[in-house]
Amino acid sequence: MTANEVTKHPECRDAEEETSVAAIGSVFRPDEIKLMRSALDEAAIILPKAERTSAMKVQMASRILAAAAKGERDPNKLRIAALLGEENVRRPDPPSSISRFHGTRSS
Repeated sequence: MTANEVTKHPECRDAEEETSVAAIGSVFRPDEIKLMRSALDEAAIILPKAERTSAMKVQMASRILAAAAKGERDPNKLRIAALLGEENVRRPDPPSSISRFHGTRSS
């Protein structure tokens, strides 16, 4: 499912509109798509069977796409994003912020 298909899905359009929009325009390599698909499948297995609906899978796919669009590639973090929402997945500070403080000491 593409990011555009996620945003057009009638059951998830409103609930995940903001998250889905983050992935629109993103391009993923085949290995990244495989990684995201695997994360989705593994996250779905965690859910109780009654909650494994098409709408829920679309919602989780949207969350994975949003996290991946922001650069996340860790399979565990993608699963967490699928289940809890991508805003709950912390990205490490970029190296520039680390180097900014490197070598400085507080008195």
